Amino acid sequence: MRSRVRPLTATPPAPARRAAGPSAAARERALRRELVEVCRRLHARDLIGAAEGNVSARLGPDRFLVTPSGASKAHLAPRDLIVVSASGAVRSGRGRASTELRMHLAAYAARPDACAIVHAHPITAVALTIAGLPPPDDLVPEAAVTLGPIALAPFATPGTDELPAALAPLLAGHDVFLLERHGALALGRTLAEAFGRMETLERVARMALLARLVGRCEPLPSAAVEKVLQAAGKRPRG
Repeated sequence: MRSRVRPLTATPPAPARRAAGPSAAARERALRRELVEVCRRLHARDLIGAAEGNVSARLGPDRFLVTPSGASKAHLAPRDLIVVSASGAVRSGRGRASTELRMHLAAYAARPDACAIVHAHPITAVALTIAGLPPPDDLVPEAAVTLGPIALAPFATPGTDELPAALAPLLAGHDVFLLERHGALALGRTLAEAFGRMETLERVARMALLARLVGRCEPLPSAAVEKVLQAAGKRPRG
């Protein structure tokens, strides 16, 4: 039986939410609900399975909301999420924070504009890294606009300091990252934006795979990419 998924609404960045007036407790409750919904959507879209993946969101300058380790993201409740500090210390919540917490915190430290992070295991996108194929960021207009240049991080052992170290030189210039033979990481100003980038990454990867199966997989000419970005009000890549 197909599960019903509630509509996902974008969460404004923290400064905008503060200006709107709700209390810190109300903002946190809303963010917990939205983060759990993102986890359900990741599972429903087959972007994660079992206890895979992790999601986080910025609560404040030194507070982050993150999924727990070893739990099925499809069955989380808002109360299951854990609050951590920028150093990784647990401020509230039961259990242990995600084993990939160091990767999330490194990304937040390098990208003050990022208010949400989604880490998933999109099957087709990861398969492209196993096959040694290039990231599919210039095949169709939506890839250029939504994803931007996709960074490819070399293989690093999950759950260790190797992973944030592999990402460190890439974080400043990218919003979407393919982790070789592991998964993908998407940053966003909101949870909705980070999730949308992850979903688009897998859809475009599937296009790349199908194109290779039926014929050729050629990128858009660079001039066409620049036109697409200009039409969308995005900064040119050059």
